[in-house]
Parts: sequence; C-alpha cells; structure tokens
Amino acid sequence: MAIEIKPELLKEIAEYLDTGMLCFYNKTNGELVTYPEGLEDSGLEDEWTEETGKIEASPDDYLEIEKMSSHEAFEVMENFIDGINHIPTHNKFIDAISRKKPFAHFNDMLTYYPDLREQWFAFKLQNYIEFVKSQIELYGRLESD
Repeated sequence: MAIEIKPELLKEIAEYLDTGMLCFYNKTNGELVTYPEGLEDSGLEDEWTEETGKIEASPDDYLEIEKMSSHEAFEVMENFIDGINHIPTHNKFIDAISRKKPFAHFNDMLTYYPDLREQWFAFKLQNYIEFVKSQIELYGRLESD
C-alpha cells in the first residue's frame, strides 16, 4: 500500500523530528500524532496522554517516522560544508566538526556567518524532508512485497 503524503505534511513531520518529537502517521486516516521524545522520563506524561493513548490503542494503524541518527545528521552537515565555496570559511567549518562535540562547534560557527546560517536551515530542512520521504517509500515497498 503506497502512502501519499502532501508536501506540507512532509515538511511538518521533518520539522517535528528535528525538534525532538516522535512522529506517528495514521495509515488509515492520514492523521499525524506527535509527542516529545523521552516523555516517560520528563514527568509530563499526563499532558500527552491523548496522543500516546492513540498510538497505544492501535499501534498497527500507525507508521512511526524516525529521526535521523547522529551519523546521518553528521553526513548532512558534511554535505553542507562541501558546498561552501569560500575556501577559508570551508576550512574553518571542517576544523569545527573535526573536534569533539562537532554539532555544537558547527552551530557556534554559524553564529559568525548569518547568511550561511540561513542557508543551513533550508538545507537541513530539505534533507530532512527527503529523509522522511525515503522512510515512507520504503514502507510502501515493504507493504507491497
């Protein structure tokens, strides 16, 4: 069964995943259910019982769309840096991600380059949308086998 998700919903899912939310797509009615990752450890379970209850009541109706692993997110960061044409700037970013805590150093570097920062957000979002699409396409292929 192929799932067709509108571009606006793909974008919404990508944004939710990027902010640490868990995302579940109802394969029957197209509803998106989200709640924070690590909810059970946060003490906020009561605030999200409606959402978690939907998933618990009918888990087979939902496709969980997963976030990128840190390795995948690092590759996106590397690909972005590969597109920086100004060699000194490119090298500064390479150095930043070559140290411990590469994500933090990368984000720190972006504060000095506002234009690149805006480009980064657009690049990351587009990559996340493609990542979400690939999961949905894979699910569709698995269902048809």
